Amino acid sequence: MALSTKHFQGTKDQAKGFCSLMSLYEENYVRFNQLVCNLHDMGEHSWSRRIGDIDLYLRILERHKYTTMVLLTYRFQSREGQLSTPDIKICLYHDARQAEALSCCHQDRKRYGWLDRSACHSNIQWRWRMNRFLFKWLNYCLKSGHGFPQQKTGIGWSELMRSV
Repeated sequence: MALSTKHFQGTKDQAKGFCSLMSLYEENYVRFNQLVCNLHDMGEHSWSRRIGDIDLYLRILERHKYTTMVLLTYRFQSREGQLSTPDIKICLYHDARQAEALSCCHQDRKRYGWLDRSACHSNIQWRWRMNRFLFKWLNYCLKSGHGFPQQKTGIGWSELMRSV
């Protein structure tokens, strides 16, 4: 069912149907695994640091036999304090080899009007928007040279965030 990257790069950001959405999940899984080489051996917190780019943070929220839930984000300093955006919660389905963006941009949702669920005419359209964004962002991170593991052991997530 997997489609080539060219298929998604040439497609507008609109839902194409359930089969296309499942193919997008498959492509996201491939990209995520290129970014995070060995998820099963990683600690709960990790980050990727590239000179000239923003640090990319990964937090493993849940681990189960067939699924793993992660949070992937950048950390910005704003007038209001630190801002995590886009804070994407991703569910990895290892048996199906799919990665689904479940939620995105909690702290900064007003800037991302295209993520307004009420503006979508269907659940598939809303999921397509979030997962298309994940697809584009994972590609950007890979092109920027980000990758895991670059982790520090024994450091808690809150400590990690304060160090930025």
